[in-house]
Amino acid sequence: MSSVVRCLSAWCAFVLLAATHIAASAEWTYFSSLDGDTVLVDRTTLVQNKNRNATIWMLTNYGSPTAQDVLSVSKWVEFDCDHNKFRYLAVYGYEGQMQTGAKLINIPKPSLWDKVSYGTVLKNLQLVACLRGPLLR
Repeated sequence: MSSVVRCLSAWCAFVLLAATHIAASAEWTYFSSLDGDTVLVDRTTLVQNKNRNATIWMLTNYGSPTAQDVLSVSKWVEFDCDHNKFRYLAVYGYEGQMQTGAKLINIPKPSLWDKVSYGTVLKNLQLVACLRGPLLR
């Protein structure tokens, strides 16, 4: 019986380690904060396409749980740099900050295009993502 418990414990430790590695593999850097929420981006994921679209991952850590009981949401954002539009290519919400805990939101399909509003975090991120020329990472 104890060998089964040890085997299960080792398996649980392996799964936890693998999940931690996935969450920690992103290179999140501070981007913005507002009302207790912090927005981070992974500049290593920035891709600028020849069709003048750009994609980048962003992560929002919430100061308190949202209506969906998540404390962090990662979003893969695509910007149409010439038409001031954006859409989410994927959205994942977690019960803990920094993509930890159970995944409570799992939307791996693109959303509809929407306008980027001035004065928002998304507008500031669009300015970074759509910048042409040498990028500072």
